[in-house]
Amino acid sequence: MISSLISNFELNNRRVLFLSSYKAAVYHWQRGELGSSYLFDVNEEGLKSFERYLQETPNDVFHILVDVYEEEYKRETIPHVFGADRQALLTRKINRLFHDTAYVNTEIHGREERGRRDDRVFLSAITNPEVIAPWVKLLDKYKAPLAGINSLPLFTQSLLGLFAEASDQILVVSLQSISGLRQTFFYKNEFRVSRLVQMPRYGSTSYVPHISEEVEKIMRYLNSLRLTTEDSTLDIYFLLAGELLVELKQALPDSHMVRHHFLDLNALLTKSGLDRRVTTPFSDQLFLNEYLKKPLGNRYATDKDRRYFSLRRLRLGMIASGVALILGCALWTGMNVMDALILKHDSLAAEQKTRFYTDRYEEARSRLPHTPVEPAELKVAVDIAKTLDDYKSTPLPAVQAVSKALDRFPAIRLDTVEWLASTNPNQALGEEQPQTAADAAAPIDIPVSGPQYQSYYIAVFNGHLTEFDGNYREAISAINEFTETLRRQDAVYDLSILKLPIDFSSAVNLQGNTQSAAADASFSIRLVMGAGNAI
Repeated sequence: MISSLISNFELNNRRVLFLSSYKAAVYHWQRGELGSSYLFDVNEEGLKSFERYLQETPNDVFHILVDVYEEEYKRETIPHVFGADRQALLTRKINRLFHDTAYVNTEIHGREERGRRDDRVFLSAITNPEVIAPWVKLLDKYKAPLAGINSLPLFTQSLLGLFAEASDQILVVSLQSISGLRQTFFYKNEFRVSRLVQMPRYGSTSYVPHISEEVEKIMRYLNSLRLTTEDSTLDIYFLLAGELLVELKQALPDSHMVRHHFLDLNALLTKSGLDRRVTTPFSDQLFLNEYLKKPLGNRYATDKDRRYFSLRRLRLGMIASGVALILGCALWTGMNVMDALILKHDSLAAEQKTRFYTDRYEEARSRLPHTPVEPAELKVAVDIAKTLDDYKSTPLPAVQAVSKALDRFPAIRLDTVEWLASTNPNQALGEEQPQTAADAAAPIDIPVSGPQYQSYYIAVFNGHLTEFDGNYREAISAINEFTETLRRQDAVYDLSILKLPIDFSSAVNLQGNTQSAAADASFSIRLVMGAGNAI
């Protein structure tokens, strides 16, 4: 009865089940345009035919668009809350208003402008689930992926931009071959109410009086609900074709409150991108072409109804991820291969340069005169000599410091200087033994506190006082003043008197007589100076 569809699998292929209380039609979307269609009765025989159709056709994605009497709309308000609290309030509203059906949808349409500014909620439902359930059951039986269920009057809102001009009050009137006359009212582009009327069989009688009467009824109904206002004109759009359009235009003149717009379906089909013409006044193809061109999200289908569609999307997502992974791996491998080739080329070039310069070096070396030492060893010797030169030590800093101090003491003469460089400021020099002070009047050790240094110059100066007349007190005082002056020099780390003209230690006996001649007033001092940067 139903011929098999022969087509290649395409991700964009989809179909819609256009469902009413009397008839059902399936329209295919293939290669970016509206394709073939199939008509079924809403009875047991029609369901069997639909089942055979599912068995013989590819398992493309299904959408369901309903145009039935059993659709109700409610407007409610709820407190402005979020999350689980909002969901609990919506669930309570649904259970109170539509407790006998699972095909329910809720939408938040902004907030009230006065009072506590509650949320405005729009609720819609298919109140008789048996209108949809048998068809969904067959889709589920054959694992057909159901993307969603929507209704024709609510979908009409998305078509206003196709034909309607800017207006606060719009009434859209259209005829559907499987359902009847549909009238949908919008206030400021927001859905308010819709009414479906069954029409006589097309061709059996004139539709003009029926349509005129129904339009008059809904206008009175809108007035009774105060949905229309006298401040704004009501724009009525008739989506029709053929002689009916001409006859209605003659039967319905405009008034100061109502403007009629008679739109030819063929012009709208062309504007919609469908290259075909219709001779009947039914707008099925216009609505379904616009719907399949860019399907809306789900409005009524439950998660159970859509599980095969979710699995299909998951499978396609995994395939896409796999393809992307393979392409990424191929790209990464290609880049690594290119890097390897570049590195190999650079390695070969470096190897050739190394051989070239090695040969040149050996050739130049062979022309040099013979030396008992290899050039490499000469380089090491030069480096060592440079290092020694950089770190050579001289007694010059210590001598300069003593020289500055001697300028103030012309009676002091230096006899000898011994010195060394060390990293230890306490390093002994020769056999020096610092003399221990025994008397406060003649200090022997004069330590200097200061910063630490990387290395030190240690020097021992031996000297004497000229023109010594035997007055040891004056001699010792002069030596102490000299050491005190020396101590104030820069970079002096430590200063010690090793020897004075007279020994004050407890181990030595002081003795003399009036006949003995004065000895030399000799002394020794130990000077430590910091070298390098202070730490």
